[in-house]
Amino acid sequence: MLKYRRWIQILALIVFSFLIVKGKVQIWMVIFLGSLLLSTFLGRFYCGYICPINTVMEVIDDDASKKKRKRIKTPTWISHNTIRVGVLILFLGTMIFVFKTGKRLPVLPILFALGVLLTIFFEPSLWHRYLCPYGTLFSVFSSKSKNGYKVGTEGCIRCGMCVKSCPADAIAWDDKERDPVINKKECIVCGRCAKVCPKKVIDYK
Repeated sequence: MLKYRRWIQILALIVFSFLIVKGKVQIWMVIFLGSLLLSTFLGRFYCGYICPINTVMEVIDDDASKKKRKRIKTPTWISHNTIRVGVLILFLGTMIFVFKTGKRLPVLPILFALGVLLTIFFEPSLWHRYLCPYGTLFSVFSSKSKNGYKVGTEGCIRCGMCVKSCPADAIAWDDKERDPVINKKECIVCGRCAKVCPKKVIDYK
């Protein structure tokens, strides 16, 4: 599945753009809600495979890595859960207002632009883990998912490459004497950790 990820991302971006232009945002919301339910089994696959924001963010992220352009780390005060919950409440309140009043607010385009803009100046974990309201919802729904990326119990050489490559800051490695642990509810299922692992001990299962 991972080898087809880029094609799935491009297709999803084309569909998203078409629906935005045609004013059929509600269809994309159906796709989102369906993915949200499936995340209880598959994890945050929407973030890694379908989300148009992440697709463009990855292009910016790859360019920054190639050019070795340093970006600002996530400010400590933003990493508190109160900020994350507050952003989610604001988002849900806006969506309820839109549905109740029938007013067309460009919520999705605004979030798209915000995610892309922030990634130019900040490390992607700021958006993926703390500011994206979709990501927060998926982290809740995918917390009990049985499927996700895992570091194998044997073969890990503890090089830390997976930790450095994770765009969502979803891999904990506080004790360097132990293997890194992937947090399923924060993992966006992008597979970058599996790609960079020199021993290929990281798999989605």
